[in-house]
Amino acid sequence: MRHKVQGTMDGAATSMLLCCCVAVIGFLTTSLCCGRRAAAALGRIREITVASDWWPQVETSVRGMLQDTVFTPQPELRFQLRIFSGRQFENYRLLRTVFLIGTSSDTAVRTVLGQRADSLPEPGYGLFLIPNAWAENQQLAVFAVGHESLLVRGLESYASRIRTTFRDIALRNVERAVYFRGRDQKKTDTLAERYAFSLDVPREWYLKQDYADSGFIYLFAHYPDRSVFVFWQDSTRPLVPDSLVSLREMIVARYYDGDRVERSYVKAETVAFLGQPAVRLQGVWQNDKAAIGGPFVSYCFNHEGRFFFLDGQVFLPGKPKLDQLLQVEAIVRSFTPK
Repeated sequence: MRHKVQGTMDGAATSMLLCCCVAVIGFLTTSLCCGRRAAAALGRIREITVASDWWPQVETSVRGMLQDTVFTPQPELRFQLRIFSGRQFENYRLLRTVFLIGTSSDTAVRTVLGQRADSLPEPGYGLFLIPNAWAENQQLAVFAVGHESLLVRGLESYASRIRTTFRDIALRNVERAVYFRGRDQKKTDTLAERYAFSLDVPREWYLKQDYADSGFIYLFAHYPDRSVFVFWQDSTRPLVPDSLVSLREMIVARYYDGDRVERSYVKAETVAFLGQPAVRLQGVWQNDKAAIGGPFVSYCFNHEGRFFFLDGQVFLPGKPKLDQLLQVEAIVRSFTPK
């Protein structure tokens, strides 16, 4: 259902003050003088800085895994990329999300990985995550191979893992932005006290419990319009994507004024959520009566004899929507069953 309630747009996380003295030692090592804090990382949440001396060889693979098209329903690229050589350290050392790609003999890779560069897992390549490498709230991912001939093969075999890794990084970053103003503790406590789960409700979001007796509650905010719902049953369900899409259609048709799923845009994948298998759906919702639509993301799973369907959706006509979709997904991922 659509609500006309006054609200304000969520703010983005503010940058921390630069309060450190940084000295670059050698090529890629950073020393913080007097024990002071590192500078805050810079850059947009859905922007990945790729540092590699092998860009011509790996460009097609990297763009294919990180710049796939997401329909919202307008086409949007999942991530924006900045490209530097590994040697251009001063250009990328303070950026938020860095993807360093190279061989174990590359200076940049060896400096970051140290002895790990000489003991890559079989079959000769690996992915390493290094938080706060040169800046606070920075994530460095290093994909290293033993020989340049393994670059393309290794990246393609790790494509799913790499895509999931950077999606998780983006969600952790956007979570800080969503909850920068804090949680609405009263609403958050209400959910924990009344139901078999808890969910962190951001400030300036509204909570509707009119249909709780039917196993359905939802949150919403305006400017832009976003909503998150939780649907639950006291029995388990098979995690079959087609059946789950049909279930979503039933739920939103009933509670969201006749919304439906545009099935041609749905993508389903099995993911780990709360330490157990879940089906993640991403696609487009539409309301034919109101001639409106937008993107949604859902997590469906069973937990201790109950079934849960978590969902976030966005309505922002005429503008890019992926940043807002990440916001609702971050709220969904704050869900904790009892």
